[in-house]
Amino acid sequence: MESAEADALAAQFDALITLVGSLSADDFARPTRCPGWTVAELVAHCEGMLIRLVGENAEPVDGQAEIDRVGYYRYDPDGPREGESSDKTFSEVIRDRVIDEVGGRSGAELLASLQSAVDGAVRGMRELPAERVIKRSGHPKMTFGEFVASRNLEFGVHTMDIADAVGKEERAQPEAEAIITGILDQLLGKPVPGALEWDATTWILTGTGRRELTRDERDKLGALAEKFPLLR
Repeated sequence: MESAEADALAAQFDALITLVGSLSADDFARPTRCPGWTVAELVAHCEGMLIRLVGENAEPVDGQAEIDRVGYYRYDPDGPREGESSDKTFSEVIRDRVIDEVGGRSGAELLASLQSAVDGAVRGMRELPAERVIKRSGHPKMTFGEFVASRNLEFGVHTMDIADAVGKEERAQPEAEAIITGILDQLLGKPVPGALEWDATTWILTGTGRRELTRDERDKLGALAEKFPLLR
């Protein structure tokens, strides 16, 4: 597929590789704001998402798409999931998988694997049709093109999470940033009040629960404040 969303995602991948390539060995052991996750675990999580993007999550299924990039984030992943145990939340399942994915690898090994996964994901993404209907585990059916669009949020925000953990500037790439804020705008359902004067980074951090609303912001948002965070 060729699309603006795929181009934006490829650019965000490049930014992630550049950031991870700048990390010291000690940086990989630093905690992130994702509870219980180190930088190494977050890098391994990104690697796993890249592999699944054009692997198991791209397998075609019969039927029509049921959700789009916004509906993907309106869906409750901690609700009942067909064929899966209800003993753990979706986040706990992901956490357990990521521990296995790190596998005791060094920072240099994680970087090499991440680069290889990026290369494979970009190739595969270009070869797969946008209109293919897929079903990510735990979510309703959607098109591959809309799934790619949703990955801009995932990789943009996780790049920001890693940057925050190591004291670097946290910002998504401009093209990905526009897609992310577009998703957040639709999740909120109304335009963010202009009186807030949020830039894109502040909007992304606040909308995803990485930044708490101040009392003044709550006053300006009014009833909309109850919707925050829009996702975690």
